[in-house]
Amino acid sequence: MRASIKSHLQPYFRALQGQMECDSPTEALNYLLMDLKRQGYSFLDDYQYKPVIAPQQPREPLSQDDIPQNEDPFIRRLLEIGIEEF
Repeated sequence: MRASIKSHLQPYFRALQGQMECDSPTEALNYLLMDLKRQGYSFLDDYQYKPVIAPQQPREPLSQDDIPQNEDPFIRRLLEIGIEEF
């Protein structure tokens, strides 16, 4: 599909092209439309896009038992002499 930018909007999209460092005003328009789609915005009343990027769920911190023991000799020696944080 091909779309054209109306002449009265071309200066606006050329300015966006420069700010966004795109190769053409059409590329700037495509980027803006895809960003709206990723955020879940829809121009259609009866159609809802699902965002591509799902929000990250907070993770529970690992318990001491779940943290793998480091077998590095330098770290082992620091732990032996009582230095636990460095």
